[in-house]
Amino acid sequence: MPTPEIQILVCANERPPGARKPSCGPRGGLEVYRRFKDRVRELGVRDRVMVNRTGCLKHCSRGITVAVWPWNLWYQQVTLEDVDEILETTVMGAGKPVERLRMPDIPWE
Repeated sequence: MPTPEIQILVCANERPPGARKPSCGPRGGLEVYRRFKDRVRELGVRDRVMVNRTGCLKHCSRGITVAVWPWNLWYQQVTLEDVDEILETTVMGAGKPVERLRMPDIPWE
């Protein structure tokens, strides 16, 4: 398998019910991960793009967090409906950010 040029990291962390901090898993993180995987396969770019689900990406209050490398772009509150835009704009667009989803430059939680 070729070395991927691009990596998409999707937080799917799940904290127990009643935890002090929210987490991305119960907000649909796994579903967003699966949508990225499916769309990357459908677009025929699996040799270039690797999609990974992760544990906590340290932005718990910001909804589902997605990071795209090598551009170090971090997105917040990502939904199923945002997946195609991220793929088209950032992944296929050589790192162009989706401004409305960009994570502000804030400390990790």
